[in-house]
Amino acid sequence: MTLHKKEYVSLPLMTISDAAKYMGVGRKIIYQLIEFGELRAVKNKRAVLIEKASMDAFRASGKLT
Repeated sequence: MTLHKKEYVSLPLMTISDAAKYMGVGRKIIYQLIEFGELRAVKNKRAVLIEKASMDAFRASGKLT
């Protein structure tokens, strides 16, 4: 999984579950999008947090149909 350093992501951040609901997909898809570099994420202790701006950019790109 490609995770970015905390200083390279912007707030707000969302959990995997919240991101899946926000994007309208399953958790597995969110993990795949992080792995493919489509979503920016950081690991905070045990939680993986996704940058909301990267989700908005991905949605705007039209790649999610």
